Amino acid sequence: MSQTRWLAAAPLLAAALLLAVTADAAPTREMGNIVSTDWQKMEIDIKHPRAGTKTWKVARDCSVKFIDKKDQFPDPKLSDLRAPMYIWFFVKEGTTEIQSIEVREVGFDPSKGGPGLQQKAVITNLDANVGHVEVDMGAGPKTFKVEPKQQLNAFRRGQQVVLLIEKRSNGEEIVTKITPQR
Repeated sequence: MSQTRWLAAAPLLAAALLLAVTADAAPTREMGNIVSTDWQKMEIDIKHPRAGTKTWKVARDCSVKFIDKKDQFPDPKLSDLRAPMYIWFFVKEGTTEIQSIEVREVGFDPSKGGPGLQQKAVITNLDANVGHVEVDMGAGPKTFKVEPKQQLNAFRRGQQVVLLIEKRSNGEEIVTKITPQR
């Protein structure tokens, strides 16, 4: 290519490169503490230290990485996320959907099941497909939503269990962990 043609084509090439770089802009980093999660709606409430609490949409293929206590989360997934974890999350520029999450501070001892109220109970009914469990804690039956619901597959009616019950920001009580009583 002659030098004149090269000089004429150079600005066009530069503009094309600039557009390509802009189209693949780096994600913006946000941070805050998890207040609550709703994986059926693919939403997470996060409290920013200065900006208050905001609900964010989460991509179904969102990646999760633990920086803090990563040995206790060998296969990290969205269902591992809960209050009061301090996270950095990355949003693709021009969207409001979280693409990836890094847990910078867990904020509790995962070996004890996480924050929330531990309660002994007997399972009186359960539906693993819906994600509900009915239990008797000594004051009659009570039904809870279970997240993640797949953990119900390991239990049956009449089994004595320990529930970890978390209260969400909307006041709803959710069972986040079920273990057999010992």
